Amino acid sequence: MKKKVRFCIICAMTLSLFGTVQVPAAGKAAEGQEEQLDDSGSEATYLSQFDAGSYVELADYSSIPVDANEGDTSGIENDIGDYLLENSTFIKELPTPFVNRNTSTLKDELQNYADTYNMSLADFMKFYDSSLTEDTYEEYIKKLGEDYSKKLVAMQAVADAEDLAVTDEELQQQIKTQAESAGFSDVDEYKSAVKMDPEELREVMMSKKVFEFLEGKVTFNKK
Repeated sequence: MKKKVRFCIICAMTLSLFGTVQVPAAGKAAEGQEEQLDDSGSEATYLSQFDAGSYVELADYSSIPVDANEGDTSGIENDIGDYLLENSTFIKELPTPFVNRNTSTLKDELQNYADTYNMSLADFMKFYDSSLTEDTYEEYIKKLGEDYSKKLVAMQAVADAEDLAVTDEELQQQIKTQAESAGFSDVDEYKSAVKMDPEELREVMMSKKVFEFLEGKVTFNKK
């Protein structure tokens, strides 16, 4: 039986991969911030570098049917992500560097899980789809990365439409909170130690805001 990788799990994975460069806020650039790239966004690596709304025509999200049970937060988030992916229209290809970054993040995390169980990545991926082989699992991961990227773009489009942007102040406060939780008194020292990429964290924070907003729009399918 095939198993679907939950979107919420993949989203959480981005918290563990950090870089070192501070970049502008996700979504539409605020006044005084760095301008987005050209309209094509073909060289964009982060959501902040292109207009998500120009890549997707969002599905109606005023009422989102979910199969998960009430109280199953991860299941509800997974169903929301799937709904946005399956019912929105992606009108042009997403920027390749953006998709590649997300796919690489996902593959690294899956490899970490495989290492934990002393398994090859190919064997580990059979837990998600038992039909996968040495020749097909890489393509499967690539598809997961592409789908995750589309879900992120759709959520960013919702965030832009509903004014759910993550502010610089919110981002810095989250970094400070994480630093303190990790036992660091100096935020810069913490960012350096974990090789933090604030933009990836901002994308995760945006996703959380959008999930919380859309959870108020779900309707539970009767079993």
